[in-house]
Amino acid sequence: MDNILHFPAGTIVDSVVPKTKFYRFMEVNPRMKSHFVNDVESIRWLYKLSPDTLNVTATEDMKEIEVFVATLKEADCPTDLFTFIDTHMPRHLVFILLHNDNCMLLINYKQWKDDTHTQFKMTQMFASPWVSTTSLQLQIDGQSLPRIYDNFVAQISGIGEHRAGSMEDIVALRQQIAKQQDELQKMEKRMRREPQVDIQMQLHQQVKAKRREVDNLRKKLEELK
Repeated sequence: MDNILHFPAGTIVDSVVPKTKFYRFMEVNPRMKSHFVNDVESIRWLYKLSPDTLNVTATEDMKEIEVFVATLKEADCPTDLFTFIDTHMPRHLVFILLHNDNCMLLINYKQWKDDTHTQFKMTQMFASPWVSTTSLQLQIDGQSLPRIYDNFVAQISGIGEHRAGSMEDIVALRQQIAKQQDELQKMEKRMRREPQVDIQMQLHQQVKAKRREVDNLRKKLEELK
């Protein structure tokens, strides 16, 4: 595998990870095993980002960032397979999904559930659009692994530049906005279908309040970015 992301040479591992390792060590259920067998051609450990390979600092919560390349048999491989891998590996991961001459980036924003560092809390999955392998870009930006990881999330998700230390809040607000927008759409749909004028007026007031709530959340998001 070429240095597709043009990372420093010292970060390159380029080692095949046999799929059987995932079967044995991750308690793969039959559905996930089927995805490994039928949808994934191979998985390579391409990069290791750590104080040993970069001039960066690590923390107790984040000691390494690994980048894997998964060569897919079909482009529509279910992404929950990579969430499954991410949940069970004690490192922060980035995936490059490769199919023919196209690829995409995938990252699961996650944090440790507690100080034991034994299980992750998966917050949200982000994926970039499919692009040609020659157009794929991901910049290493930051002097610490947590900052680099946050910037990976920002680039892959399309969130863009943000203030240091605010990615957790940004992701949480985006989730909250999405939830409130979904509720707003349901309320608007119900209002349009309501035949009784008095009830429709009540719903109209509720819709206006919900819109203000969504607008306020969006303003908070802009202040963080």
